[in-house]
Amino acid sequence: MAGRPATGQTPPISFRPPVALREELDELAEALGRDRSDVLIEAVHDWVKKKRRERATVDTPEGSRPPHGESDNPPK
Repeated sequence: MAGRPATGQTPPISFRPPVALREELDELAEALGRDRSDVLIEAVHDWVKKKRRERATVDTPEGSRPPHGESDNPPK
């Protein structure tokens, strides 16, 4: 089935951020009306996309472009 899995269907990942970071995360998530987990999932998605773009740039011969969809500046 496509879409977001039902609660409890994906295994959790836990980590221990510094207290100040967790407090800031919670304050911002609450101010935006977002769940902490959703904010963290969005942040990890963004980080993965950024690292893929960086790797594509490093792995791409000079003068050529990264694969379509891997760049913030697609051809016009």
